[in-house]
Order: sequence, then structure tokens, then C-alpha cells
Amino acid sequence: MGKALKTTRFRNVKIKVVRRTIAGPAKVSYLSQGLPQPNYKQTHPITSQQAELDDTTPSCSESAYSKAKKRELHAWDAVKDDMLKVSFECSAPITTQCVVCQDHADYRCIECSTTAVFCEVCLKRTHRNSLHLPEKWNNVYYEPSSLGLFLFLPEGHDTHAVYTKVMKVIVSTGRLCTVTVNMCACEPETCTLLRYGLWPATVEKPQTAFSIPLLELFVCLSLECQVSVEGFCNTLRWKNNLTLAEVNTLYRALVGESISHFRHHHFRQRILVDICPQLDDGTICPACPKADGDMIVTLDANFGLVRKQSSGTSVVEPLHGTRMFVDEKDVEEYLLSHLDSSKPHEDCSNFKAGNVLRSQKQAKKLDVTGVFGASCRHEMPLMFVNMSQGERLAYPLYVIDELLRRCEDKNIHLRVVYDIACVVASHLHKSGEGIPHNISLAIPAFHVYGHKLPCQIKYSTRRLEGFGLTDGEGMERLWSFLRRFARVTKEMTPSHRLDLLTDALLHYGRRKSTDLEMQLLQRLDKADKILILAQEDISSVIREAPVLVSEEDMEKWKKREMELAQQKQKPINTVCKWKRDYIIKLIQFYKFKSGTSESYMECETEIEDSLLTMEKKHRIGRRWQESDSDFQATLKDVDCELRGQLICKARTESRERAVLLHLKKRYPDGQGIAIRLSKQVASSNKRMRQAIKEYNSIQWPPQMSIFPAAIDFQEACDPSWHVYFCFDDTIEEDNVSKSLKRRGIDALHMKTRAAEEKCMIYQEMRTVTKYLHAQHAFLCSAIKDTDQPGAKAALTQRLQQLERKRHQATVLFHPHVPDIVPVDNPYLCQTHPMSNIETLVYNDEDDTEDDDDN
Repeated sequence: MGKALKTTRFRNVKIKVVRRTIAGPAKVSYLSQGLPQPNYKQTHPITSQQAELDDTTPSCSESAYSKAKKRELHAWDAVKDDMLKVSFECSAPITTQCVVCQDHADYRCIECSTTAVFCEVCLKRTHRNSLHLPEKWNNVYYEPSSLGLFLFLPEGHDTHAVYTKVMKVIVSTGRLCTVTVNMCACEPETCTLLRYGLWPATVEKPQTAFSIPLLELFVCLSLECQVSVEGFCNTLRWKNNLTLAEVNTLYRALVGESISHFRHHHFRQRILVDICPQLDDGTICPACPKADGDMIVTLDANFGLVRKQSSGTSVVEPLHGTRMFVDEKDVEEYLLSHLDSSKPHEDCSNFKAGNVLRSQKQAKKLDVTGVFGASCRHEMPLMFVNMSQGERLAYPLYVIDELLRRCEDKNIHLRVVYDIACVVASHLHKSGEGIPHNISLAIPAFHVYGHKLPCQIKYSTRRLEGFGLTDGEGMERLWSFLRRFARVTKEMTPSHRLDLLTDALLHYGRRKSTDLEMQLLQRLDKADKILILAQEDISSVIREAPVLVSEEDMEKWKKREMELAQQKQKPINTVCKWKRDYIIKLIQFYKFKSGTSESYMECETEIEDSLLTMEKKHRIGRRWQESDSDFQATLKDVDCELRGQLICKARTESRERAVLLHLKKRYPDGQGIAIRLSKQVASSNKRMRQAIKEYNSIQWPPQMSIFPAAIDFQEACDPSWHVYFCFDDTIEEDNVSKSLKRRGIDALHMKTRAAEEKCMIYQEMRTVTKYLHAQHAFLCSAIKDTDQPGAKAALTQRLQQLERKRHQATVLFHPHVPDIVPVDNPYLCQTHPMSNIETLVYNDEDDTEDDDDN
């Protein structure tokens, strides 16, 4: 008989798995996981053989996705050895018949086909003006062909002075080869190389050239993945088994001016502004208002995008000019005329900005200490400024003035979101200028928690009209992309640095504008969900309120909160110091007398002497007893003051800690500023723990219900902890508690902002549609006006892409905005969306069948 064992029965628990594709809707399935069912005992005996069987047999049913995944894994496992065998077989000729003439063939071209072989005659005929590198079978293995590569001029140069030139060419696969090139004296050699699909390493007498597809790949990798020139060269080395000398040749050719000019050439070729000036050059947001409406702009500074003084100077201006970065001379003139704004005041959290965190010794080695920038609410980059004098209020003021200048002939209201908007507003009032009528200032939704409560109420994007659900943190997301270029740009000359950062910003804007219609739909879906949640919160507040309240009452709370926030805070009433000391000594004395505290003769005598001294000095005829009204009233005042001060101190530290952690995300770990920020966070934690320790060591229980008996560090770190709201002077106490009122006000604001966001998105959908129609009209007009076949072909190709995008946008927008009419796409039959490509086939209905079986 086997011994009865206690076993655990497993119940089927499904884990939701969401798989997203590049295009098309997300797919949802469920993975099953066995979880122990508690309090269940099995009494029948289990043998060791049965236990081993249970270990190998699934204890619960599998989902359709997990089954399909296992089938796929088993299928790959079954064929991997056969595939390796085939790959070795392909190293030798599969056939010896030429695919063109059927004669004996010794040559192959991997770039054409892995199964096609050629005879020498057919190889030369099919690879005329080709940069493919054929290989020849030497009866043992395939070796590089010795036939050589030749590039011949097209027709039309028979009467010109044609000459040949031997050049080193890095082909599209990254291999270095020698090519004989025909040149013509009728045009520069650089233009002739461009006709061959090559980009010269130098302008005068080029000896080395690159395949344009190879450079296009490098530009995309450098902008999207921040691949350096050295990293790209090493990648090609390991891919093609290049020698160290070949890699050094490739690196030296890429590091010069050639790659910068190619990147700019590639940009101009893509945007087509040179043949159609009305087209968008990548700096216009399709969804922002063009003539009338509200435009939301976020401002912020990044202190990681520096430049060393030792990195050289520039002889020429940047290739992009002032497309993204404004002229530094204009900025310097503005700074000289705004000396009164030399330094911003510290904001409400009292944290140190990046220029203060950076050591003075390090700052002297930099001629650019950071970048100040602006983007719209859709995160399209707008304008950027190099900072050279630390963080000054003149920088955001300059950007605001420049944005106003660009909108001066338009009926646009500018809504500016900035980390210290309250300081900017205060400065404008003190300077006598005042805030312009067409500007509204706000603080980002996250950063606002680092400010005092009145600032949160007056400047939060969640509380001001016209901002919708804009969080104002778009610049933070942009910095997270742009700061990856810092390790490269800090060693560049000024012009090269600005060109690379401008290209990166244009690429970031292209990422945002390309999928803008999907972004708007996602924001609309988010607004619908937040609207539902806000209404549920409002209903919850109404249910929990001790008296009958409605949304109208919450509106009154909201207005009264704003009125109190506008008022100056009253000074806190404090208890006389001697009364405070007297009460504390009395409590210690009575604890000694009652035996609730460990008594020492010296301590008790010392306390007794202190009490007698204070009673004599302040003429207290009879010592206060614990039951006296004076004792209880003074104890209540002392308790309220002492605990209130410690909680307010913890609240201040929690705000500063939150802002410091948010600021630390701007800098990579290990960087000097990040290390200093970490030290500040540690100091803030130390001060908070000290305040909590003092609070928890108070020798008497709380005299008011609003005070917790003890404070936990994790709770205190949250700036939105409900205890902090009890010390909110912007909400009046009545039959409804302050914390409940705060919940109701916040929920009402979120409901209003969500409804506002939906209206904004509907208008943005109309703006995007008008923008696409306008770009379409510009292209059609340019195609009609041009007589150049090449320009007409490029414009027509761009028109095809735009019509595809316009069709997709109007079809997606129409269900939400009926006045947007879907536009047909004449090229729709030629498209093959990625959503039609399946990598794992399974049926979600199998999950339902499994559930029914269970």
C-alpha cells in the first residue's frame, strides 16, 4: 500500500496575451496557467509511477496560441538539420548549365540568385554596368572572379572627351572592390558617379565612392538606431570578412564631409521642396491649426546635448540653415536685452536645474551647455535654441516671442506648457509686460506635482480649459530620442552638430506625422475610456458623501478652490514655545509617575526641575493635570502644529523627490549629472525618513482624526497621498471631507478635459484632411507645370504615396467625423499591407471550446 499523499488540485487560470502587428488590429488570446486551489486534500494513495506521470503530463488544458506555438517550435526543430545540410550543398554548383544559353557555366552571382549560374559571355552581357561581384568555380570552391568590374557611360557621349578611371568602390553589400569607370569631360565626375548610383568620398578628383543604397541604409540606421560610423564599419567588416586595412579605408572615407552632404542630399531628394516649394519640408504639423484655433506648445530644456569647446570650429554655416535651430546671433542679442532675467527663481519643489548640477569646472569646457526646444501637442518638433549661459528665463521668453511672431498674421491662441510656467508668469507680471492676451501658461501633468498646491490648481493642464488631455510631457519623450545622439554630437564641429541634430529632429517628426491618423484614433479611444472612468469616480463620490451632493455642488467646490488658490496663504498660527515645552515635559513627567515609561532618577529629577522653573517664570500657580481643560487644549494645539509641520515637511520632500526622479530620466546612468541627481534623491530620502522618524516618535496619540497614528515611508513618497490633502488650504471643510471633495473636483476636471479632448481630436481630424488635400493640390499643380521627365516621375511617385495616405486617413476619420468624405485610392490594388502576412496561425475559438470542456 502506498502512503496517502496530500496533493494540490490545479484550477485553470487564463492569462491575457495581446499581440500587436505593424498594421491592423491587435489580436488577443489567453495562456493557461495552473494555480493551486487552496484547502483541497486528496486522500486516495498515489504511487511513484503515477507521480512521475503527472510531472510529464500537462495538468490543465492549453490555449490555442500555446498549442500553435508548440507546433511551430516542433516544426522548426524537425527541419533545422536538413536546412543546414542544404546550405552546405549550395556552396558547390547545383547545375553546370547557363541559365541564359544552356552552355557550360562556371560563374554564379549570389546577388542575382543562389541557383542561377552563367557562362562568361552571358555573365558579361547580363551584368553590364552592374556592381555585383560574381564568383567562379575552380573545381574545389567558388572564388572571387578576376573578370573585373566596368561602368560604361550611357548614350550621348560619343562626341565628348571620354576617359577611364580606376576607383575603389564600396558596393551595396559593403565589400570593397576595384572598378574601372568611364568618365566624360562634359560634366563633373561627381555627377557622373551619381548616374552610376555612386556617391563620391571627395568632390575634387574622387578616388573612392560608395553605393548609394549602402549610404541610405547607413543614414536610416544612424537616425533610427543611432549607429555610429565606427559601428557601421565594424558591422560590414564581420559581415564580409573585411581586413583591418579595408575597414580603416572605409572609415576614413565616411568620416569626412561626404556623409554629411549625402545625408542632406538624401533629405532634399525625399521632400522634393526644390521642385515644388509649397510642399511640407517636415517642419509642419498636419494636425495643428494653420490659421485659426488653439495651438498647444510644450517647452523644455535638455542639459545632456552639450558641445565641447575643444571640438573645433566651422568654416561654413549648417546645411539646414535655421530649419530647426534658430540663428545664435539673434539669441545672443535677445539675451543682452533681457538682463533682468539672468536666472530663474527656483520652482516650488526647490530642485536644482541642470546647469546648477553640472560642476563649474566641467561647464568651463563647454561652449554649448544644453538645448532648449519646443514641440506641438502631437510631438512635432518646432524650434530649438542652443544654450550657452546656463538656464535663463530669457530662453523660454525668446521661444515664446518667436512663436508669437510666426503666428502674428494668424488668429491663433498659443497655449504654452512649461515646467516652471508659474515662474514665467510671475516674471512677466513683475516686468510690467504682463501675459499677452493670446497666450495661456500651464505646467505639465507630471511635473506639476513638484509645485505647491496653489500652483497645481492654477497651472495644471488637467485643470485649465483648452488643454484637453495633453500631458505636456511631449518634450520629455522627444529628449529620450534625441539624447542618444549626445555621445556623437558633443565631439562635432558646430555646423556638423546642428545638421545631425536637425536631421534627427526631422526624422522624429516624420515618425510622428506618418502615423498621425492612428495616433489620433488612439487618443480618441483613450478619451472615451477616461470619460467613463471619470463619470464612475463622480458617482462614487456622490455615493460616499454623508450628505446629498450633485455635480452642481462639485462645480461650486471647483470654483471655490480656484478662488482660495488665488488668495495669498495666511501665516500658520503657532503655539507659544514655552507652552509647547511645558506640555512635552508634563507628558514625560506623568509617564514616569504612572510607570508607563522607564524611569531614571536623574531624568525624573531633571524634568521636575525644568517644570518648576517654567511654572515660576510664567506664574503657573497649580501644575496642570491631564484632565485640565488648559492641558487638553494646549496639547491639541501642540499636536496639530507639530504633526502638521512634519507632514508638510514630508509632503515637500515627496514632491522634490518625484521631480528629481523625473529629472534623472533625462540623463544616462553613470553620467555626472545623473550621479549628482541620485545623491540629491538620497538626501531627500534621508530628510523624509528623519521627518517620519520624528513623527512616529511623538509620545502621545494623535489628538485629531486627520492625523495617522504612524507614517509609512512608501505612502509618504506618493505626492498624492490622501493625508496630504487634509492640509489643503484651498478646500473648505464642511459636511463633506476635504479628501472626498478633492476626489470629486479631480474627477470633474478629468470628465471636462476628456470631453474637451474629443472635440479637439475631431477638429484635428478635419485639419489633417485639409492638409492632405492641400498637399495633393500642390503636387498635381507641380506635375502639370514641369516639363522635366525626372522631376515629373519623382512628383508622381510622391503623389501615389500621398493618395494612399489620404485614402487611409479619410476612411479612418469618417466614422467619427461624418463630414469627412472618404477619398478613393486609384493605387489601392497595388498595395500589400503587412497585416496580411501571418507568422503564426491559430484559432482563438479553440480557447472557448477548451473552456466549454472544462
